[in-house]
Amino acid sequence: MTGEAAATDWKAEEGRWLLPGYPQFPFTLARGEGAWVFDTEGRRYLDLYAGHAVALLGHCPPAVVAALRRQAGELLFYSTLACIPVRARAAKALVELCGEVGSRVFFCNSGAEANENAMRVARRTTGRRTIVATEGSFHGRTAGALAATGIPHYREGVAGLGTDVVFVPFGDLAAAEAALGPDAAGFLLEPVQSLAGALPPPPGYLEGLSALCRKAGAMLIFDEVQTGLGRVGAPSAAQAYGVRPDLQTFAKGLGSGVPCAATLAGPRAAAAVRTGDLGSTFGGGPLACAAIEATLGEIVRTRVWENAARLERRIRETFRMPGVLAVQGKGLLLGLVLDRPAKPVQKALIGRSILTGTAEDPRVLRLLPPLIIGDAEVELLRAALSEILGGKPA
Repeated sequence: MTGEAAATDWKAEEGRWLLPGYPQFPFTLARGEGAWVFDTEGRRYLDLYAGHAVALLGHCPPAVVAALRRQAGELLFYSTLACIPVRARAAKALVELCGEVGSRVFFCNSGAEANENAMRVARRTTGRRTIVATEGSFHGRTAGALAATGIPHYREGVAGLGTDVVFVPFGDLAAAEAALGPDAAGFLLEPVQSLAGALPPPPGYLEGLSALCRKAGAMLIFDEVQTGLGRVGAPSAAQAYGVRPDLQTFAKGLGSGVPCAATLAGPRAAAAVRTGDLGSTFGGGPLACAAIEATLGEIVRTRVWENAARLERRIRETFRMPGVLAVQGKGLLLGLVLDRPAKPVQKALIGRSILTGTAEDPRVLRLLPPLIIGDAEVELLRAALSEILGGKPA
């Protein structure tokens, strides 16, 4: 970066021109490579948050960058009004990795859209209206996805949200059975609740939900926006837990940072969708599909889910230290439960050039790293965290 560019106060420029969004890290990023990002001053940071779990294969994976360059020189965009080979290849790759015979894909642009379309398909398939969702869940910020988000403060002050959503406690099969009445179109949940603090399902819960949905004639919908594509130690959470949902949603790491998402419909749901039921101008565009195809190809080639499972075991074994009460989650979607508030610890880690996340549970430090990290990166975090927690409680 040139001296003139580096000297620009980019935070002030963003504040001048952009509406506020997330609270920001105290630096300005210039580039990324693998598990590392670099600021405009040349300092590098170990990224164990991956930009909300997006940099699944690390920053700027070469195979994806090369695919984007090729596609950008051929066709930047055309909607699904026209058939494009790369779209068919991307859909086939997703079905082969996470679906079953008879599954089909609808591409869109964000996890929120994917979840809204999954609920729409469930209603279309069953002819019913009500969606059962879980307390503590997060499904996106569009109206329909927000209506099904089980963290109340995200819904506060937002008018026009749907009233055909019923919330039940995560992990409570009795409450789920009571809610799955004759008007229940589907049961939507994150198999592992990420923002809530990387909360895994209780043993038998997902299997029980599957049986209850079949009995009630409702569709089981897995929001795999964060759990999918290798993060929980298998290509999908459905595979990790041995449960086959009717619908799954994917986003985040699906395109290695190119905005894209997908609703994956199993055979029953796919058979109910007709031409014109779903639509998206930008969903399934050639640039996004080139990123999806290349990303899925690398996931399969490298079997990154095996590394996620291995490093989960290592973290559980080596993070037994004063200040860490528990390690919860699955694969590399983990929450370190601390004996103190997590935000000051997150800030102290940034001071040591390590990026992590927090959660709705104020004691949880959330880890969503690229799946390409190794033992050395885990040890950097362990050593820094040991030093920080060994001091006075924040």
